[in-house]
Amino acid sequence: MTSYFARYQAGEHNEVWRDLRALDLTVFEVRHREDAQAVAREMAVRARWNVETLVDRLQADGFVAAENDDDGTPRPAHFPPSDGASALADWMEEAFAPFPMTVAAWIRQVGDVWLVGEHPRWAQSVLANPLVVEFEHTLYGGGSREYFEGEWKSWGESPHRDSRPFQLDFAPDALHKANISGDGPYGIVLAGSGVDGRLGPSTWFVDDLNAAFAAGGFPGALYSEGYVDPPQGLREGLARDLLRL
Repeated sequence: MTSYFARYQAGEHNEVWRDLRALDLTVFEVRHREDAQAVAREMAVRARWNVETLVDRLQADGFVAAENDDDGTPRPAHFPPSDGASALADWMEEAFAPFPMTVAAWIRQVGDVWLVGEHPRWAQSVLANPLVVEFEHTLYGGGSREYFEGEWKSWGESPHRDSRPFQLDFAPDALHKANISGDGPYGIVLAGSGVDGRLGPSTWFVDDLNAAFAAGGFPGALYSEGYVDPPQGLREGLARDLLRL
């Protein structure tokens, strides 16, 4: 039987994710685990290339990443994984077991991404749900383990814990990215259900990333807040030749 990893390398990306997700928690069994982890690591390699390519293209076009507040303070668009990234992923895999392999691979290999900012040719880019994935929070000196420990403790003491699963937040919602009052943050629902992380009941982490990369890092459109499409070819140029995860 051909391994999932070999199939993934051969381009069967959608089919491999379908089959691995269908394994549910049995993906953590010895007979599947190493193969599935290899797929998750390769996914992260491809994601890292996409992120670095996107950031290079945006910066070449004059884009400046900035905080989503009134000051709009400039900040890096990408922090590679810190020296403590692997330890953070190790801790999450133990503390929140079963922990999605794709999320652990992202933390170890990709880092923090923040595409909120100002584009000189597209003032409404902040209204396009820019790609944000931050688990380490390197900009703020790390400390995400302590933050998530506190959130986990608060959830465990909540009277609503049986009706509301714990969520590992990694991004503001589309409105807050644009400095507009909105909903709660995007996050991974825990405990995990297998190889890939879930964002709520119907969206997978990898699918969400693929949608973002296919749109050049800007997959949304807040029309009610004044969204305007980018100049012709801008989004397509950003997305050109990015890799399918």
